[in-house]
Amino acid sequence: MNTQPTDSTQSQWQDPPARAQRPRKRWLEWGLLAAVLLALVVALSSSRTLEHIDLALTDQLARLSQQDVSPDIVIVAIDDKSLTDIGRWPWRRAFHAAVLDRITAAQPRAVGLDLILVEPSPSDTADDALLAAAIARNGKVVLPLALMDQQGAGTLTRMKPAPILAEQAAAIGHIHLEIDNDGIARSSFLREGHGSEWWEHFAVALLRVGGATLPEPLPGTRAPAPQYADTWQRDHWLQIPFAGPPGSFEHVSYVDVLKGRVPPEKLAGKYVLVGATAAGMGDAYATPRSGEGELMDGVEIAANLMNTLLQGQRLERANGWQNALFCVVPVAFALLAVLLLAPTASLLTCAGLWVLTLAGAAVAPSLVGLQVAPIAGLLGVLLTYPLWVWRRLRAAMGYLIEEFQRMETRRELPTMMPTARSGDVLDRHIDALENASQQLRNLNRFVSETLNSLPDATLIADPQGHVLVANQAAYRYFHKQSVTRLRCAPLSALLDGVHRVGTQTPVFDLARLHGPPQPWGSEASDASGRDLLVRFVPCFNTDGTATSWIASLVDITPIREAERQRDVALRFISHDMRSPQASILALLELQRLQPGQPMPAETLGRIERHARRTLDLAEEFVQLARAESSAYRLQTVNLTDLLDEAVDEVWPQAQARQVRLDVQRPDQAALCEADRGLLTRAIVNLLDNAVKYGGAQTRVQCAVQHTPDGWQLSVSDEGPGMTQEQQHALFQQFARLEPHQRTTRGVGLGLVFVRTVIERHGARIGVRSQPGHGATFHFTLAQSPYPAPAEQAAHG
Repeated sequence: MNTQPTDSTQSQWQDPPARAQRPRKRWLEWGLLAAVLLALVVALSSSRTLEHIDLALTDQLARLSQQDVSPDIVIVAIDDKSLTDIGRWPWRRAFHAAVLDRITAAQPRAVGLDLILVEPSPSDTADDALLAAAIARNGKVVLPLALMDQQGAGTLTRMKPAPILAEQAAAIGHIHLEIDNDGIARSSFLREGHGSEWWEHFAVALLRVGGATLPEPLPGTRAPAPQYADTWQRDHWLQIPFAGPPGSFEHVSYVDVLKGRVPPEKLAGKYVLVGATAAGMGDAYATPRSGEGELMDGVEIAANLMNTLLQGQRLERANGWQNALFCVVPVAFALLAVLLLAPTASLLTCAGLWVLTLAGAAVAPSLVGLQVAPIAGLLGVLLTYPLWVWRRLRAAMGYLIEEFQRMETRRELPTMMPTARSGDVLDRHIDALENASQQLRNLNRFVSETLNSLPDATLIADPQGHVLVANQAAYRYFHKQSVTRLRCAPLSALLDGVHRVGTQTPVFDLARLHGPPQPWGSEASDASGRDLLVRFVPCFNTDGTATSWIASLVDITPIREAERQRDVALRFISHDMRSPQASILALLELQRLQPGQPMPAETLGRIERHARRTLDLAEEFVQLARAESSAYRLQTVNLTDLLDEAVDEVWPQAQARQVRLDVQRPDQAALCEADRGLLTRAIVNLLDNAVKYGGAQTRVQCAVQHTPDGWQLSVSDEGPGMTQEQQHALFQQFARLEPHQRTTRGVGLGLVFVRTVIERHGARIGVRSQPGHGATFHFTLAQSPYPAPAEQAAHG
């Protein structure tokens, strides 16, 4: 085979025109992407396409800032308390006159009666005279002007206050708000009118009457001149930077003012707004600061507008070109970042620009008094990186395909088999390279998955004893030893606490790695007391040289623990099982010595007790074996039903010992996932222990209650209680807390069965006890996400 490349091969590997075209193509793609993306951002930001999303976002950003609340604004609220004391609305205007006189006596700066008083009082014209006189005595009262579409045809009718009241008012202001398409009030026009007759907003009129200094001209976006002189005109459109949620301004109750319960100094020198805040009264609107289902009353919106003017704030909605400029700048910088920076740096830059755009929209109202629409800019920045990466990945994939094609056509490389049976030569070479690459990937994946699928901790180390690769089991094992990094870690340090069984000799010997490569290992134990079988096996290359070592740590703790438990069980069984059988044989032998005598009833009772003791012992072993080895059949059950079944089963024993069983049940079904039979038997064991060890003529309390972790079942008795040492040994096999009570059947497996069942359900059994104060056993099961089956629900 010719190992020297031919001229044709060199021409395939060296393609200067293609390399020269790549930067030009890159700039062309970037320019096209920038043009399309910037045009899209300009179109979206200058139009109202994303207005709903923009307004919702700016509302959320407004909640992050807190506006100062002027202490000079007080709202006299017609609230639920006032309706309760005075009666159902509408009230006689004499009440308003009395309240206004009370306010006048406190010497406020100005008073705004945000009440629709367009018709003479229907009850008594004298009331109008009283109210007009009270308005005159104050001299600084502003009344509202409303527009009503009475016919429902879009024709607005001005509704001025009753003439007798309007003549005495210091000013009249309109109370209209601008409602956006999403139904939220965010702005208002400070001046509205018709022809030569104009009215300022109720809040502006109140500030002017109170002597406040207002800017001239008034803030807000100016409206263009109307096309027709007889149309209703609106000017000075101002966004309202709400100071906070409803209730941010100081409120006093209408009835408290009426009855003189409000100190005069609370109203002195203040702008006083009188309006309705009770539910179902007056005008209420959704605002950017309203909570879920919470509305803001019109009188408080007027207070927010007054607060804006008093604080010298101005907030206008950005126009099309301002929004476009705000959104285009971060997108342009993002485009430059993906072009000039590395992928990671450009990603971080785009993320920073996205955050800066959001932050700019949040601070723009307070810094420059503009409410911008940032969604188009955020969307543009968000799309820049993935779109550019997509184009670059396409270019990279095209380049790799070309390189693979060149690699296939190199004559010095061997033919890669198997090749495709159809297609041209190039397709067959591409398929051959793909097959070779796939085989290599499959081999790597096979080795990796095989290593990770091993249930035992396995480490691969170099000849110097440094870890090269570790499987998931190894990471889990050493994570318990507070070791998080295994790669490059020395085996001598990792296995420092692992010693041969019965000695203090470390199981790992570094000298054996440098000697003849022979496998070795032994049984050992680690610092946590777990029994391990440690093996070290060398790995050889094709030359027969040991290039690495495989260290495996097999956890044989369950095997050794089972052996220990078997020995303990055999010792106990040899005594507890043989003792009653021997007693039965002894009683029968005594009876044979007296063949003519009938067997006494006492002897029969003793034989029965010994037989039942043997049967109970066998039953406890069977139950424990089932709890430890059976596959649990989980279903949605009502824990209260299981407790009731267990109480019914234990009730005869309780009656025999005169023990009262009290059950506390929740108001709702305590649904959880459990094996109905095994869990019921565990509850029966808890109740049986409580009845057995709680003493005669006592009480056992059972309860099912809901906790943040799920449903908790508890069983409490009034027995002698337990010490801490007794509690630690409570759930061990064959444990008896009171060895002298030999009349109690069983060998200490009942609570072991309970612990096993509860732990197999993903919970833990706990106990609270003190000597002389009884004991409480409890466990908590997670609440089921599924409803109970129909038959269980009917049973519950």
